[in-house]
Amino acid sequence: MFSATTRALFHLKTLQDAMKNFTFPLDFEERHHIVLPWVKHLQNGTLDQMKEVSLHGDFLRDIFQDVLGYRSLIQGSGETWEIHAEQTMADGGGSADAAIGFFAASTGSRGNVKLGGRVIAPIELKGAKNDLDRPSPGRKESAVDQGWRYANYTPHCQWVIVSNYREIRLYQTSKTPAYYESFLLEDLQNLENFKRFYFILCRQNFLGKSPELTDASRIDRLLLDSDQREEAITKELYEQYKAVRLSLTQHFRRTTPKSLRNRNYVLIEKAQKLLDRILFIAFCEDCGLLPPKTLTKAYEFQDIYGNSSPWDRYKQVFRWVNAGNENPAIPGYNGGLFKPDPLLDETFEVNDLLCSQLNQLTRFDFATEVSVNILGRIFEQSITDLEELKAEAEGQIFDQKQGKRKRQGVYYTPAFITEYIVGLGLGGYLREQEQRLALELGLGDLGDLPLETQREREIQFWQAYHGVLEQMRVLDPACGSGAFLIAAFDYLSREYGRVDRSLKALTESTSNAETIPAKPAVPMVTQGSLLNGNLEPQVSLADPAIPSESTKPEVAALILSQNLYGVDLSPESVEITKLSLWLKTAKPGQVLLDLDDNIKVGNSIVANARVDKAAFKWQRQFPQVFAAGGFDVVLGNPPYVRQELLSPLKPYLQANYQTYDGVADLYVYFYEKGLEVLKPGGVLSYIVTNKWFKAGYGEPLRRFFAENTVVEQILDFGHAPIFEDADVFPCIISARKPTQKRQVPAVQRGPELLVRVCPIPREQLPGLNLSQYVQEQGYDVPWDGFTANTWSLEPPAVNGLMQKIQERGIPLKDFAGVKPYYGIKTGLNEAFLIDEATRNHLVQADSHSAEVIKPYLRGQDINRWIPNWNNLWIILLKSSLNTKWPWSNHNDVDQAEIIFSEYFPSLYKYLHPFKNALQKRQDKCCYWWELRPCAFYDAFTNPKIFFQQIQFHPYFALSQQEIFSNNKVSLLPTDSLYLISVLNSPLIWWYSWRHLPHMKDDALALVGYHMETLPIANVLQNMTAQVEEKAFIIIEITKSNQQAHHEVIDWLKVDHKITKLGQKLENFASLDCDRFLEEVRQRQPKGASFGPKVVKQLREVYNDYAPGIQSRQNQALILENQLSDLVNQAYGLTLEDIDLLWKTAPPRMPIPRPHAQP
Repeated sequence: MFSATTRALFHLKTLQDAMKNFTFPLDFEERHHIVLPWVKHLQNGTLDQMKEVSLHGDFLRDIFQDVLGYRSLIQGSGETWEIHAEQTMADGGGSADAAIGFFAASTGSRGNVKLGGRVIAPIELKGAKNDLDRPSPGRKESAVDQGWRYANYTPHCQWVIVSNYREIRLYQTSKTPAYYESFLLEDLQNLENFKRFYFILCRQNFLGKSPELTDASRIDRLLLDSDQREEAITKELYEQYKAVRLSLTQHFRRTTPKSLRNRNYVLIEKAQKLLDRILFIAFCEDCGLLPPKTLTKAYEFQDIYGNSSPWDRYKQVFRWVNAGNENPAIPGYNGGLFKPDPLLDETFEVNDLLCSQLNQLTRFDFATEVSVNILGRIFEQSITDLEELKAEAEGQIFDQKQGKRKRQGVYYTPAFITEYIVGLGLGGYLREQEQRLALELGLGDLGDLPLETQREREIQFWQAYHGVLEQMRVLDPACGSGAFLIAAFDYLSREYGRVDRSLKALTESTSNAETIPAKPAVPMVTQGSLLNGNLEPQVSLADPAIPSESTKPEVAALILSQNLYGVDLSPESVEITKLSLWLKTAKPGQVLLDLDDNIKVGNSIVANARVDKAAFKWQRQFPQVFAAGGFDVVLGNPPYVRQELLSPLKPYLQANYQTYDGVADLYVYFYEKGLEVLKPGGVLSYIVTNKWFKAGYGEPLRRFFAENTVVEQILDFGHAPIFEDADVFPCIISARKPTQKRQVPAVQRGPELLVRVCPIPREQLPGLNLSQYVQEQGYDVPWDGFTANTWSLEPPAVNGLMQKIQERGIPLKDFAGVKPYYGIKTGLNEAFLIDEATRNHLVQADSHSAEVIKPYLRGQDINRWIPNWNNLWIILLKSSLNTKWPWSNHNDVDQAEIIFSEYFPSLYKYLHPFKNALQKRQDKCCYWWELRPCAFYDAFTNPKIFFQQIQFHPYFALSQQEIFSNNKVSLLPTDSLYLISVLNSPLIWWYSWRHLPHMKDDALALVGYHMETLPIANVLQNMTAQVEEKAFIIIEITKSNQQAHHEVIDWLKVDHKITKLGQKLENFASLDCDRFLEEVRQRQPKGASFGPKVVKQLREVYNDYAPGIQSRQNQALILENQLSDLVNQAYGLTLEDIDLLWKTAPPRMPIPRPHAQP
C-alpha cells in the first residue's frame, strides 16, 4: 500500500535490489540485539519518563556507534572519527546534538591540537514524548526545523537526521522536507526492517571513502539511481498507458454505433473508465488486495468448451471485484468504479489484441515500482492528453497552448507546495481548535489536581478533539487529479491516529501509577493569547511525528465520507480524483466507499444552468455541509485562465461577484467563491499568481479581502519555477473568514492583526524547508496596511521609506509634463526595419529615399546614459494623415501606388514583396506602404530620454539627435540632466523594484500607470548646477568609452575575422592584457595567424585603449556616487534611510554601495 505519512527518499524496488547485492556483517544479529532493549523500554513507557538529554549519550553510543559502526573520537584514537557529539555549526547555526561526517585532529605550528572536518549529517535528538514536527513548549522550532537549520549553516551538508527515540528520520538536503526515510524503533524488532535501517545508515554505506565532495557513497548513488529509475518508470508506464487509451478510443470509434448520443465524448469516457479499472486491479494484485495475477490468468485462461474471449473474462473479473466471489476468492469492492455499466459492459467490445495491451499494464510492480509520485504525475498528464483525444475525435488539430492547461488553467502542483498549503490551512485550523479546547478544559492548570482527575480531563480533551476531526469539512473547488485531497487525507489520517494513540495511552494506564504515562504534549495557552489572536500555528509537512500504521478502514471511511469534498469542471479529473482516493484507502475485503456525494463535476463559479450546463449550486449539492454553516477549510490551486477566454461568462460574473473586473482572470472568482462557502472562522489557503497584488484588475479583489477577510500569511515565490513549463509568479495566501461579518473600511482596522509575509528566493527553493524558512526569514506586516490600493509585501521599515520617497516626489508624467511615448509600431518590422547594407543599397539605387530612411534603436541598444546605435535604420513612410505625400489625396489606391512607385522607386521595389502581409496588418492607415498615424514624430527629432519597456538593468539614455525607436522602447521628450540622473540613480531602481510589475526573470515593466506615477523629487535649490555638471561629464565619458569600444571591436571583426566576440571579449577593457590575448586567440578562425607580430599588435591596441577606458570608468563611478548622494538629498533621505536602502537593495543595483559596510 502507499504510505499514508511520507514520501520515501528511495525508490523501493531500487532499494531492494541494492540490498540483495550487499553483504551484511558477520555480527549482524549481535548488532540487532543491541536495539531490542531500546524497543522494550519504549514499549513499557520507561523512555517517556526520562529527561530529554539524559539518554542522548547512550542512544548515540548504542545505535550509531555499536550498531551502525561510526567511530567516536576515543574509538578513533583521537586521529580520525565519524561521529562527533555536540557539533557546533558555522556562522551562528547553533549546536547539534551530534553529527556524522569525517573528523580529524591536527597539530598546529605552536603544538596546539585543532579539530576539524566535514559534516555530512547533523543529528538532532529529542525525548520520547516530543513531537518531531512540532516545537516543544517555549520553543519556536521543531526537531525537524532545527536539523534543517544546522544543515543550512553547514557547507556541502547532504543529509539531516532527527530522532525522538520512537522514530529515526533521514532527510536529504537536495529534496524538500516532504521526502524522508522513517524508521520506527518498534519496527526494528523485525529483522527485515532492521536490515533496511542498517543498509541505509551504516557507516560503510552512508559515508564515502573520503571527505572529498566527488567521493559519492553507496547511499548517494542509491538516491541518484532511485530518481533515475522513477523517472524511467514514469515515462515507460505513461507511454504505454497513453498508447492503450488511444488504441481503445480508436477501436471504439470504429466498432460502436454512430447513433450513440455524445458519441465522441462517451467513447473517451469509457476508454478512461476501462483504464481506471485495469490500474485498480493491477494495484490490488500487487498490494495483496486481490489474488496475484488475477487479470493475467483471466487473459491466458483456455476455455476449450465455452470459447469465451479475453474480454468476456475481463468483464467477469470486473463483476467479481464489484460484488465478490468465492472461487477464486475475491472480495467485493464496489464503490462505483466496477458497478455495472451497460455501455462499457454490454455494448462495447474489446478485441484480443487490446486485451493483451491492457494486461501488459499489470506487469509493473505497483507495490515496489510505481510510487504515489509516479501515479500522481501520470494522472496529471492524463488530464492534458484527454483534451488532445477530444480534439482529434472532433476532427480538430490539437494546440497544446489552447488545450486544457490553457482553457481550464490546469497546472500540476508540486508535492512540497501541496503539503505546505495543507499544513498551513488545515493544520493551522486544527491547531487553533486544539488550543481552544485546551483553554476551555483548563489544561493549563492541572498541576494541583489529583492524577486521576488530570487523566480524566485529558481524556475529555482528546475525545473532544476527535469530535472536531469528525466535523471537519475540507474542500478543493478545482480538485484536478486530487493532489490536495490526497494530502488532506494524509494529514487527517495522522491526526486521527494521534488521537487514538493518546486515548489508548490514557485509558490503559493504571490508577495507582505515580506519574501519568506517556502522552503527546497538549497545547497550553493563556486566555489572553487566544483572544488577542497571537497564536502562530506551525506548518508541518509531515505532521505529527509518529507515522501511523496504514489507516484503519473505519477512519478512512470517515475521512472520505465526512471530511473531504472536491469539485472540478472536468469529468475526467473527477474520476481520476476518485481513483486516487480509492487506491489510497483500499483494504482487503473492504467495500470501496461511493464518492459520488463528495467528489462532483461542476463549474464551481457558475450557479446558473442557462449560463453553463455544468452550473454548480453549492447548497443543493452539499446540503449537509451548509446546514452546519459551510466548509471549515478551502484549499487548492485555482485555474489560471486569462480573461479573454471568459467572454461568455462575463455578464454573469459581473452580476454575481463583487470582485468582478473586465480583465480579471478566472482565479479571482475562485477567491470570492472559496471565501463565500467557508463558515465563519474558516480558513482559505490557495496558491495563485501574485499579479493581482498590484494590477488594476485586482483592485476589487483587494477591496474584497480588506473588507471581508483577515489575511494571515503570504508567501511570494516571484519567478521561482513552481509549475513546470509555466512562469505564473506564484504566491501562497492564507486568509480567515471573520466570525462576524465586517464591512468596515480597512483604515479603521486596528494594527494588532499581523500578516506573516515571506518572499522566497528562487535560487534557494531547491531543497528548501519552507516552514522553517518562513519562520526564520518571514516578517510581520500590519493587516491594516492592506487596502484596495496596491499591496506591498515589504517590511514596515521598507514601506515607510517607500512612502517617504513617494511623498517627496511628484508623478513622472507631471514632472515631465507628458506621459512617456511608445516607440514606432510598424505592424511588420521585417519590412520597415533594415540594416546598414540594405539602407546603402536603397540609397544607391535612389538617393531620394535617404530622406525617409532614419536611424532607429532597439531595446538592446539602450545603454546607461546614452544609447548605443548599431547602424540600424527604419523606413519612415509616415501616414498620409501626418504628411502630405504626392499620392496622399488619391482615392484610387492603384493610382496612388503608381505614384509611390515613381516617387520612391527603390523603396517600392523593396516593399512590394511584403505587400500582402502589409495589407493584413492592423497597424496601418491609408495605404499599405505607410506606417500608422503618430502624433509625436517631433519627439524623436528633439532631445529625449529613451528607456526599455521591459528593463533588466536600470538603463536610461539621453539622445540629442534625430533617432527613432521600435515599439520595445519608450521615450520622454526632455533634455533634463536632472531627470536622467534621478532615473539612473540607485534610489529609483530600489523604488522601481518594489513599485513596478515584475516580468519573466525579474525584469521590470516600465509601462502604464505604474511608470507614469514614478515619484520624481523636485530639484533642491542650488543643486541644479551640481547635478547638471556631473551628469554632463558622465555622458561625455560614456561617449568616449563607447567610441573607443567600437573602434576596438570593429578592428577585431575586420582584421582578425572574429564573428562571435563572446561576453568577455565584448567587455575587453575589464580583462587584463594576457586574458585579452587568450580570448582573441580562442575566438579567431581556425588557422589564423597568432605569431609574435600579431601578439605585439594586440598588446599595443590593448594598451592604447583599455587603460583609458578603465580610468574613465573609475572617474564616472566617482561622479555617479556623488550624483546618488545629491538624489538622496533631493528626496530627504537620512543616513538611516540610506543604510536601509542598501541593506535591502534589489539585484542589479546600478552602482556598488559606496564605502560598503561589512
